[in-house]
Amino acid sequence: MRIHVGTRKSRLALAQTQLAIESLKKFLPNLETQIVSISTKGDQDFQTPLYQMPTTGVFIKEIEQALIDHTIDLAVHSLKDVSSISDDRLMLLPFTVFEDKRDALISKDHQSLTELKKGARIATSSIRRMACIHQVRPDIEFVSIRGNIDTRLEKFKKMDLDGIVLAMAGLKRLSKDDLVDEILDPSILVPACGQGTLAVQIRKEDRDLYAGLPKRTISQREVEIEREFLSLCNTGCHDPIGCMIQFDNDHILAYACLGTSMEDISVIREVLPMEKESQTASILYERLQEKKR
Repeated sequence: MRIHVGTRKSRLALAQTQLAIESLKKFLPNLETQIVSISTKGDQDFQTPLYQMPTTGVFIKEIEQALIDHTIDLAVHSLKDVSSISDDRLMLLPFTVFEDKRDALISKDHQSLTELKKGARIATSSIRRMACIHQVRPDIEFVSIRGNIDTRLEKFKKMDLDGIVLAMAGLKRLSKDDLVDEILDPSILVPACGQGTLAVQIRKEDRDLYAGLPKRTISQREVEIEREFLSLCNTGCHDPIGCMIQFDNDHILAYACLGTSMEDISVIREVLPMEKESQTASILYERLQEKKR
C-alpha cells in the first residue's frame, strides 16, 4: 500500500512524522510512504500569540483539507493541536506514538523556576503556561515568541531572556533534551491535553486499510481521558486549559487546569481509583467548576 503522508514543514514535524511512519510499518510492513509538507496558518504567522488567533486548529486545518481533497492519504499531527471536534469525514486512528507529556524550562543561568531572579523574563506564547506559572511566580514577565523549536531557542538567546518553556517531547525528539534545566512538575504546570502524543488521522472511508493496527493501550486510555476533558471544557487555545493522566497500578493520577485568563485559572491534582476511569474527565471538570465557585 502506497500513501501520501501530510505534515507541517518544521524539522520537528518531519521528525515526528518519520517516527509515526516507522511505527506504522511495524504493523503494516508493506506500507510505502511519501511525505508531503504543508504550510499551515500557524506556520505562516509567527507574530500573533496563539491565544490571540481568531480560530482553533491553526496548525492542522490546511492538512485536514488536503486529506479531505485526497491530496494526501494520512496526516500526522501533534495531538495537542487537534480540536476535540473534527470534520465528520475524518477520524483519528487509535494507534498513536507517545513521549514525555511534561513541559520543560531552559534558563540562561541554568536555574530552576523557583531560582529565577525576581521579575525574570520567560519566553512562551502559551496562555496555559503563562497562567500556571503566574500562580506560583506572579513576578515573572512573559515574552511571546513564536516559531519552531530551533527558531524559538535562537530568539531566546538573541533577546537575552532568562528562560524559555517548551514541551519536553519536542526537545527529546530533536535530541535537545540535554538543554533542559528543569522538567516542570505537572502539579505546577499542567501539560496540554494530549501533549507528547502524535495523532494519526485518516479519512473514515479508509479505516479498513488500517485494521491491522493495535487497539487501545494504557497510554491510549490515558489520552482518551485527556481528550474527553478537553471536550467537556468546550474551549480552545484562547483559554488556559490542560490535563495530564497517568495510570499508576490501581490508581489514576490526574492533573488538570482551567481558566479564562492568565490571572484566572484553577489547578487541581487528584488521585482516583481505577474503577473511576470512565468518570475521570467529568470528575475533574466538576471539581474545577466547584473551585471556581
